Amino acid sequence: MEEYILKIKTRKPEEIIKKINLLLSDYLPEIYRYNNLIKDKKFYLKPVHIVIKKRSNGKQIRYYYYGRYWYRIEKKSNGRKGIKWVYLGKEKPDQSLPDPPENPLDGLVIKISDSEISIITARKDMYRLINDVLSSSKTFEEASLVH
Repeated sequence: MEEYILKIKTRKPEEIIKKINLLLSDYLPEIYRYNNLIKDKKFYLKPVHIVIKKRSNGKQIRYYYYGRYWYRIEKKSNGRKGIKWVYLGKEKPDQSLPDPPENPLDGLVIKISDSEISIITARKDMYRLINDVLSSSKTFEEASLVH
């Protein structure tokens, strides 16, 4: 499978994440409606799964995985107030649930390490869309395509 990787040097990685997340804005009301529809089953669908890994030198790498990620909501144990989110994976956990809406950024991965961002996708159309959105602003100093 072909991969398109856009490597970007920037001092403001959060600005790039904000611009990419704007592409999800039209999709979010559908997710909210869907989660409201399935809330009685105690499941929740998120469009982004964020993972933070710490290196031995103390620095961290943040990964943003775009797709459909399932969680189960549980009450905290030991008499503590609040809820606990239990990650269930990418597959629908209960086949009786209605099919979820499509995520327009499904399959996109963003890796942030220091001032470098890698935007990875297997879809040429998604690569072009993100490249167009980011190059219309001056949020980065340098960008290159690894194909």
